[in-house]
Amino acid sequence: MPASLLTTPLELLEHIVLFAVRDTARGPPSVLRALRLTCRTMNQALSVEQNPHLHLMLFLDRFDTSSLCRHFPTERLSIYNFEEELRRRYVALHCIRRKEFSHPDLAGILATLYIMFLEDDGRNSEQIIWADLQGYLQQFIRDRLLDGASFNNGWPLENEVNTLAVILFWFITSNSCLSQETTQFGQDFISILSHYAYAGFRYPCFMEPEYIFYPRHEAKYAISSDGSYPPSRPSIITVPYFGEGATFNLPPVAPFAILGQFARLEQFPLKVPPELPTNRQEALASGLLRGPTKEDIVHFNAQCKIRFSGDYDKSFKSRSHDPDWYRSLSISHSTFPRTPSGFYTPGTFSGSWQGSFITPCRDVYQTILSSPDAPSTFPRFGRFPLYVHFREYFCYSPSAVPVMDDENAFFNAFLPEGCRWHEIEGGIEIIGKNNSFKAHYAHYNGQDEQCDLVTNNPKDIIIVGRVESIFLVALLS
Repeated sequence: MPASLLTTPLELLEHIVLFAVRDTARGPPSVLRALRLTCRTMNQALSVEQNPHLHLMLFLDRFDTSSLCRHFPTERLSIYNFEEELRRRYVALHCIRRKEFSHPDLAGILATLYIMFLEDDGRNSEQIIWADLQGYLQQFIRDRLLDGASFNNGWPLENEVNTLAVILFWFITSNSCLSQETTQFGQDFISILSHYAYAGFRYPCFMEPEYIFYPRHEAKYAISSDGSYPPSRPSIITVPYFGEGATFNLPPVAPFAILGQFARLEQFPLKVPPELPTNRQEALASGLLRGPTKEDIVHFNAQCKIRFSGDYDKSFKSRSHDPDWYRSLSISHSTFPRTPSGFYTPGTFSGSWQGSFITPCRDVYQTILSSPDAPSTFPRFGRFPLYVHFREYFCYSPSAVPVMDDENAFFNAFLPEGCRWHEIEGGIEIIGKNNSFKAHYAHYNGQDEQCDLVTNNPKDIIIVGRVESIFLVALLS
């Protein structure tokens, strides 16, 4: 009897399909669809009901799973949940590839891709590249991001779709992506996203309002010509995810708009004035004790730049997104310490940082703040260098620094007035005015501290920062 696919054992048929699928690393398994369309027998043999293990293997072949294994119990990772998620992800990827801007569940489509980024260790991003998310978002931001702004006094909406589009556009931003952008698109992008980036009174950077840190007796809302602050914003949507309807917490749009802005502003480096001394030695020899040198500006242009996700160790890529995964998907069994606004990874701030910051002109900003209408264009503000070293200190004992709740507490970092602190071996000691209290805080020391924080929840965390002295004279003028 001649060999036939119709009489091939399921196990062998599965190997044939997987072998054919692996010829292409990106996109849906088109060979599976073609085989299922050949006849009823083949369709049934390759269905999830008849061959669920095949669909599990297709998921494992195309998508990353290390994040899933860290976050979900075994019973949640069933074959049928994998098959549903496989189908849902390909629906989302096809929507993006076909440039479906009016999809009835576009927010859910973009949320699915956002979760894929948080779980990405290389395979997820390959599928997103196949869908041409970069081209989709470039067209969306240029043509659709400002939809509805004319009915909102010219301000772009911070709705679910706009928020996720800006976030995803930051996720795909890289040096390669920037090199492919035209100068005109970069300028347009900066102009369109300036509202989100600079108007903090309309688009706060925080998932929770600042007033949760204010003294209890202070008013929770402020009123201005732009309405109440903090403004209302979409916070949650429900997305199907591994067999359940997951509550998806939307991040604020502003931080991602700011990152996107800075990445493109850095494409226009500062010019080096010819009259500046070459380096610090030449400046001191000329009697110049402060101010930048040519070497300082060259260092700023080359080193004080945005780092993209691809710049980090790819073996820990999805793990670096774990706090964001927990924040976004409201999972309770986290190993990260909770703060009033979410999950915090110990050591996040510790170390030396270099970058840049923008401080808008006070008068210009006040003018924008005093009008309910958005400016037709935001003025350009200059970037300034920032060099700082942060250290984190943790208190495990009940005798932490008492938290103040008076009118000046917020402006004194909630530390009691008159307290003083000094460094001791392994940390700092804080002493209250008139010796009213004494508290010991240990400094963050890496992986051992991670274990301590999981088993012994700290009572308080203090972060201190100092400007790097080697760069201080360059910042003074």
